Amino acid sequence: MRPVRLEMQGFAAFREPAVVDFTGADYFALVGPTGAGKSTVVDAMCFALYGSVPRWDDRRAVRLALAPSVGRGVVRLVFDVGGERYVAARELRRSAQDKVSVRSARLERLVDAGDAEGDTQVLAADSGVTPEVERLLGLPFDQFCQCVVLPQGAFAEFLHAKPADRQRMLVRLLGLDVYDAIAKEANREAAASGERADVLAGQLSSYDDASDDAVAAATARVEALDALVGRVGDATEEL
Repeated sequence: MRPVRLEMQGFAAFREPAVVDFTGADYFALVGPTGAGKSTVVDAMCFALYGSVPRWDDRRAVRLALAPSVGRGVVRLVFDVGGERYVAARELRRSAQDKVSVRSARLERLVDAGDAEGDTQVLAADSGVTPEVERLLGLPFDQFCQCVVLPQGAFAEFLHAKPADRQRMLVRLLGLDVYDAIAKEANREAAASGERADVLAGQLSSYDDASDDAVAAATARVEALDALVGRVGDATEEL
């Protein structure tokens, strides 16, 4: 996913209309003093796509998305994926009871990829936007946050950490600890299977000294039981 243009109005710290143009930028850095809104720009892109922000700690909470004392907010993100250009937009409204909700959401594909304001084809609306974004990007919300939007302060912590701590952070952020969990579960199953094998081996060893007469007697008992099962089955069918 490559951002092209981000438009915000009434979103979090951006009460007035603001535009961030990424056109032609292979790389970009957000710089400025504390409180300038750098993190909010990343929040806005994430919110336009998924309708939530990782540092809010609650996917259902949208109150922080709307600037204080503003009744309406809009976030619109133009982005490229696989040679196509798309638009994800969400509108926020504040009710008379001071409750904030997402009034509408849309995901559209631009007919002309070179025109950020041209005709579009609607791909999804409202509750269908996030699932379609996940399909389009190939990343659900949690994985997008881990791979693209590092948790607040994690990057600075990563830069100053020791090599071993950096490795642990990368394993956690990328979700690679799942392989440790798989290995532990495999070891538990292997140990349980080994115990069952030992029990069966002990049971088999108790028959090592069985005589020919004992084997013949056991075989006769099995045959008698099979015959009994057959007679019971025939009698049941007659009933």
